Amino acid sequence: MNKALTNTLKLFELEKIDRDIYAWSGSSVGFGRIFGGQVMAQTLMAAYSTVDKKRFAHSFHSYFLRPGDMNQKIIFDVDRIRDGKSFTTRRVRAIQNGEAIFNCSISFKIREKGLSHQTEMPDIVGPDGLESDSEMRHRVKHKVDKKFHSIWLREREIEMRQVEPIDYLNPKKAPPIRNTWMKPNGLIPKDQKINQALLLYVSDMGLLGTAVNPHGLNFMSSNFQSASLDHAMWFHNDIAFNDWHLYSMESPISGGARGFSTGSIYTKKGKLIASTAQEGLMRLWKKSK
Repeated sequence: MNKALTNTLKLFELEKIDRDIYAWSGSSVGFGRIFGGQVMAQTLMAAYSTVDKKRFAHSFHSYFLRPGDMNQKIIFDVDRIRDGKSFTTRRVRAIQNGEAIFNCSISFKIREKGLSHQTEMPDIVGPDGLESDSEMRHRVKHKVDKKFHSIWLREREIEMRQVEPIDYLNPKKAPPIRNTWMKPNGLIPKDQKINQALLLYVSDMGLLGTAVNPHGLNFMSSNFQSASLDHAMWFHNDIAFNDWHLYSMESPISGGARGFSTGSIYTKKGKLIASTAQEGLMRLWKKSK
């Protein structure tokens, strides 16, 4: 397990302050503001601390309310909305300086057999032989200002391999799709809570970028502002994230300074384990003369 993955898993270890109140006061992940995937995963872990061990999260719905301050403690306030015979519902607020930066509702359920079907995984190439994002970043590092090298070349907790190559330094218009093979850079525990939290964490990577593809822009474009506004995730099956998984994303529409994307996450053998949806801010500023 590399250091980046070790540090990411430590994000999930929250301090209990009181009944249903938890805190994180360690180093956060992000650039300028706390990475949304971090707060999502932490709220999930906070909610799990109040739920019967026989129940597992099946749906997660959230809103990003304010940018998270990298240098401030985060308080997680869990509200026990409902404990039913089959379902458990929790609402969690992430708070900094007395204000909510993030809000979510999470539903948990007992295991139960039922009718089953799924769509087929896209017929695309597997991860073997594809260049990883880290390899790409090192290959083009001479084109990146040295003052950004520490960020550009930082160790990654997740190995990602793009089926459709992405040129971050010279983006061009492309179809609103993205297929990414991904797995942790090291072995993680088999605990379903950890696997769900890490998958939720990584699900915020690239989803909004899919909506940006048709416009020839990306997060590095100087006149472009983007941010996640909301995020939903549904867990369909047990997760064994130590092996390769395909994150297949598409964006059916963008407009009104917003982009909408959906995603499906499959095992390497084609089993659909999770689905995502997200709307994000896509604001284009006039270039300064």
